[in-house]
Amino acid sequence: MLAHAQLRAAAPLPVAAPSAKGRSGPRPGCRLTLVRDAAPFAFRATPEAVYLVGTAASPVGDDDISLEIEVEAGATLCVRAAASMIAWASTGSSLEITVRVGPGGHLDWHLPPLIASSSCRFFQLVKADLAAGATMRWAEEIVLGRHGEPPGRLGLRLDVDYDAAPLLRHQLELGPGVVGWDGPAVLGANRAAGLVLVAGRTPTTAPGVRAAPNVRDATAPTAGPGWAKMALEGPGSLVSAIGPDILSMRSALAQALCEQGG
Repeated sequence: MLAHAQLRAAAPLPVAAPSAKGRSGPRPGCRLTLVRDAAPFAFRATPEAVYLVGTAASPVGDDDISLEIEVEAGATLCVRAAASMIAWASTGSSLEITVRVGPGGHLDWHLPPLIASSSCRFFQLVKADLAAGATMRWAEEIVLGRHGEPPGRLGLRLDVDYDAAPLLRHQLELGPGVVGWDGPAVLGANRAAGLVLVAGRTPTTAPGVRAAPNVRDATAPTAGPGWAKMALEGPGSLVSAIGPDILSMRSALAQALCEQGG
């Protein structure tokens, strides 16, 4: 199955709304200028975020799915999901996510865990292009296998460019057929992993959103039990964590984010 879904967000219309104190100011967030659903995904807007909703069991078999997310200049878009995505038994399914964020725009992406079920063979590629002055917070979580089952084969790649220059190239291969994936240098006995990328630099940020640090803090710890932090050669940082289960991994990830102050 070939499928393509697209979402485009623009800055709010120049309409002032009164605050609780009676003052006026621009409305935060965005307005959706293009929403194009295609099974197995649909977009549903709520006051706090746009939700990615599954409309069919996928990825499965040889599904080849693509998503496009575009945040225009000055817009702030939060993307969430109603439920976890399960990678079902497949011969080589894939999901490609293309992200573009304009100057002054911000994307906050955080979906429930991707679950690699037994016998899956799934690859996800994320390509993000951030203009100068754009920011992005990208969070990923994965769980290897459902309860009581071994995992399938899973590949994840995250490529991010900032101001037309490479910022991050990150790839993880896990599961049967990958040499050493369950050894001490990768996951060991752990079956959950997660990361948070904070990219971009701006003088101000949207409410509740912390921008990437503009300078490196040489005194902050770079690793702890189950987590590690890496400052990028550009405006941003990457935090990753592992754990025997999703709750342990999230605890390690939360500790790492607390250590870096955001």
